[in-house]
Amino acid sequence: MKLARLLAPIALATLLAGCATPAQQRAPYVPTTLSAADRQAAFDQVWKTIAEDYVDGNHNGVDWKSVGERYRPRALAAKDDEAFWRELNLMVGEMKDAHTSVRSPLEVNGKATQRGWHGLTLARVDGQLIVKGVAANSQAQLLGVRPGMKLVQIDGEAAEAWWQRTATEVRGSSTEKSNFSLVQQAFNARPVDSLMRLRFETGGAPLELTLRQDPLQPFGIRAHWLDSGLGYLRFAGFNPGLEQGLETSLVRLAGSKGLVLDLRENGGGSLKLTLQLLGWLLPPGKAGEVFTRDNRRLSALFGLLDVTPTLEIKPQEKRLGVPLAVLIDERSASAAELMAGVLQDQGRARVFGEASCGCLLMVRGPGQSLPGGGRLVFSEADMRIGKGKRIEGIGVQPDEPVLPATAALLAGRDLALEAAQAWLLKQADITSTNTAPTNITSKAGQP
Repeated sequence: MKLARLLAPIALATLLAGCATPAQQRAPYVPTTLSAADRQAAFDQVWKTIAEDYVDGNHNGVDWKSVGERYRPRALAAKDDEAFWRELNLMVGEMKDAHTSVRSPLEVNGKATQRGWHGLTLARVDGQLIVKGVAANSQAQLLGVRPGMKLVQIDGEAAEAWWQRTATEVRGSSTEKSNFSLVQQAFNARPVDSLMRLRFETGGAPLELTLRQDPLQPFGIRAHWLDSGLGYLRFAGFNPGLEQGLETSLVRLAGSKGLVLDLRENGGGSLKLTLQLLGWLLPPGKAGEVFTRDNRRLSALFGLLDVTPTLEIKPQEKRLGVPLAVLIDERSASAAELMAGVLQDQGRARVFGEASCGCLLMVRGPGQSLPGGGRLVFSEADMRIGKGKRIEGIGVQPDEPVLPATAALLAGRDLALEAAQAWLLKQADITSTNTAPTNITSKAGQP
């Protein structure tokens, strides 16, 4: 028991809800060529793991044996290793689960300088592909791409045709929204130094440009005091490395009239950090329940250590009582959905924007290593908030839906943020006692 207590923090740190950060190496990573035996072993491991350990024993209604029989010859006869890993990813995509995937050795081990992201967020507005957002300091922004522009061509192909074709090539996922996100990922995440030609309609002269893929830039935190006296906090993911910065930001914004928590495009991350952040906004208690396959316990260290997580909100030394508005969109996923859903379910926040991804299952750490250097990430648990409310496949529904509009995007307006600020400023019952953090009397006590 003493050994288990000592090792528990290490094991629990590996439980992540969302996509884990790939390992990094100092030198550029060069994948080794797979042998036929390696391919066979990797395929067998992926198929068997999903068959025996996937969270749903019925495999989401999929005949998993038949899926394996269909993909085995395709994968083993793939023309090269890249195609082999792609076939494995497509196979697990038959589960229609946004969290379950197979990653190639390059995806697992590649340095940030070997991966890139163009920073363009697209949305379908009135049946057209419209730029919804452009990352600050991105090459696209530098060359004049702005929200509201219509994307009409990608590498000389009609944008809609490219999008529909790519949608059939990515792995299956939880919802249409998460499928859209996977296509968007394929659009943005091209090899470093590769070129992509784009054409936009702008309302005036069309904009044509060529983007060269830059290396991936680290994401961080945006915390601002707005002119209205409201606080604003946005971060790209629940990365444990952001813990100190997020706590510092919450302390800094605690004296605001109200807080806008912007979880748009937040893809999730650490469950531990999610529960800690909830402790800054809610009293300690249960956020929901965790369900595993056949109610089995999750273990580590060859079964010696039980690491099955709970959705217990962790008490923090200080807690914010200011009115809270949460912004979400279709790319808010996993831990971001858990946070938004719990705050909404407990009446702590009003949620604005678009329905979230519907991608809330739990994976453990970086996943399972595969022969040849790949990795299998698969869902081992389902999370239900409140009294059994499921988010996977459904999403968090906003209290106040705010959809993107082309005219507003072109004008540089953020309709969801405007609506959230207007609601917060109407909260007439703000008093001096809840415009600052409230000390919790004890780690186990109530405020």
